Amino acid sequence: MVTGNATPDRFAQFSSAAFDVVASGGLRALTHRAVDDAAGVPPGSVNYYAPNRSKLQQLALQEAFERMREIAVREFEPIFDTMAGGHRPSETMILDCVVRFIEAMTTEGRGLVVVRHALLIEAQFDPALRELIVANRSRFVGFADQITLEFWPKRPTRAAELIVAVIEGLIQQQTLVTAQPFDAAMNRETVARILGFSAKS
Repeated sequence: MVTGNATPDRFAQFSSAAFDVVASGGLRALTHRAVDDAAGVPPGSVNYYAPNRSKLQQLALQEAFERMREIAVREFEPIFDTMAGGHRPSETMILDCVVRFIEAMTTEGRGLVVVRHALLIEAQFDPALRELIVANRSRFVGFADQITLEFWPKRPTRAAELIVAVIEGLIQQQTLVTAQPFDAAMNRETVARILGFSAKS
């Protein structure tokens, strides 16, 4: 939230800078001085927006979620365009969009996965960070809920939570653990099994 004399542009500048610091150097690198340097501003400038370390971490985490949302909106656009036109998305369309999202998150989104994972751990000891994570994750579940309502009308929200968890797991493992990402066919088969779709759809 932007308050007082804060401006949205300045807030976004510092959020992006905090994100970049964590993405390149981990949480140990996240200091007020490092964020000021990354933002190209005089020392002490970020203190107004983030007077303590927890606030700095929140800046980085919110930026990670915003970048993730932008990727999701782009990759799932065909589904929502179809639904907006009063039609039901096909299984093929859903699988195509999910696989593209996973691939985008493990390539161009790698930095945000790293930042988000680092701060997920930190959030276990910081209630404010955890609250931010819960709020943003609820947005993604609501995002998926629009789709699951079409296929699992009896328990759409629980189905959406499961799908988000599976997708997050695939992204996280391929970004942080495996030697190389799984190919599109393997991701498609895995998602299809979870959704009860045919991988050949």
